[in-house]
Amino acid sequence: MTEIKFGTDGWRAVIDRDFNAQNVARVVQGFCDVKQAEKNRLVYVGYDRRKMSNSMAALAAQILAANGFDVKLSNQFCPTPCISWMVKTTHALAGVVITASHNPAQWNGVKFKEATGCAASTEFTREIEHQIQKNTTDKRAPLTGNFADLLQSRRIVYFDPMGDYVDHLKKFVDVPLINSQNYRIVYDPLFGSGAGFIGRVLGTEITQIHAEDDVTFGGLNPEPIAQNTALLREEVLEHGAHIGLATDGDADRIGAFDEKGAFVNSHQIFALLLLHNLRYRGGSGAVVKSITTTELIRKICDKAGMDLIETPVGFKYISQELIKHNALMGGEESGGISIREHVHERDGVLNALLLLEIMAVNGKSLSEMICAMDAEFGKFFYMRNDYHLAREKINQIDAEARRQQIAEVGGVPVSRYDLMDGVKIYFADYSWLFIRASGTEPLLRVYSEATSVERVNLLLDFARVHFGL
Repeated sequence: MTEIKFGTDGWRAVIDRDFNAQNVARVVQGFCDVKQAEKNRLVYVGYDRRKMSNSMAALAAQILAANGFDVKLSNQFCPTPCISWMVKTTHALAGVVITASHNPAQWNGVKFKEATGCAASTEFTREIEHQIQKNTTDKRAPLTGNFADLLQSRRIVYFDPMGDYVDHLKKFVDVPLINSQNYRIVYDPLFGSGAGFIGRVLGTEITQIHAEDDVTFGGLNPEPIAQNTALLREEVLEHGAHIGLATDGDADRIGAFDEKGAFVNSHQIFALLLLHNLRYRGGSGAVVKSITTTELIRKICDKAGMDLIETPVGFKYISQELIKHNALMGGEESGGISIREHVHERDGVLNALLLLEIMAVNGKSLSEMICAMDAEFGKFFYMRNDYHLAREKINQIDAEARRQQIAEVGGVPVSRYDLMDGVKIYFADYSWLFIRASGTEPLLRVYSEATSVERVNLLLDFARVHFGL
């Protein structure tokens, strides 16, 4: 049988190959066995808009209920951050989400949320992996029960993701102030589970694209980066919109375009939200960022006298540090950003709304806000190249990168190495190069940041030639 292994955030597999009812049942039964002794029996279940997500969420709910857990099942597709917030707010035991997040359409998977609402830790998922292996060895089949009977007995109860979660977001951001600006907003949920939520919070009409049901995502990868959101840019310019907003397949990541059609990346968004939290919302405390996230965050923290904590890639590591230090915010380069007063987990819907609040509070356009930030802290340029390679090749390059000691690139000496999660090479001019294997896909990711585009490209070209990519 298929070996179940959890990656950076959940278990993911190709639909109709390893992602099937049998393996989803094995994963959920493993969770049930690990948590069977818990007195808290409440578990939330949600799902995105991928092929099989709805039916696998129902199967997960059925297995949980058959094992004696009280299940709250979303009555429609549901942003992953909604499950995180519901789990935290109602003091539930855990959350289960059927999603493969930003992965291409042929993938699906299972994410677990702990009682804090945060992404499941490595320890949490390792126990489930071991239990799945034990159940397989013992030839122990999952308990299923009858879905209709479990509904009738109220072991399974539906909830509306556009209920309490939306009401909370309405209170968290200044909706009247945002609406008073009469912004023209274009939103691209990338066929994902954020569709309809921003408009519902604001209570106004916004222009949505890619909001219809399409399990192929129109051939796009549902990740809110520039190459996947060309139509959003066109719509912003065509409608004379003030902003274009995008979220990923399960709506926990954010991307944006300003009114001029310039892409606003996740690093810029994290920095804008951090400054807004400090200067308008009165936030304080430590800040957490992943190792792949911009050094701009470090500059902001240094100026504000705030501690900065760096983690490996994966929001589960950020979440752990957020809780440990009661940190103000946490963020990663892939568009996931958390705010303490909401939940220690990513929320693309909330962050989209906060970008609108930033513009409204300051009375400036998004491009003007970014120009002001660049003037204060300097401009940073960032790029990432992904290489689809065999696992053996990825492991070989990782070993070579760890073994070698590069002295300089382009005449700029290396200042230090960091081997926390891959190989990160810092240079004396504040630029850096990072080589890392993806935790969820057979990819080698090569990242670079510098204060000029030329330097970023030079570093990426160096890595491509040096490692034979």
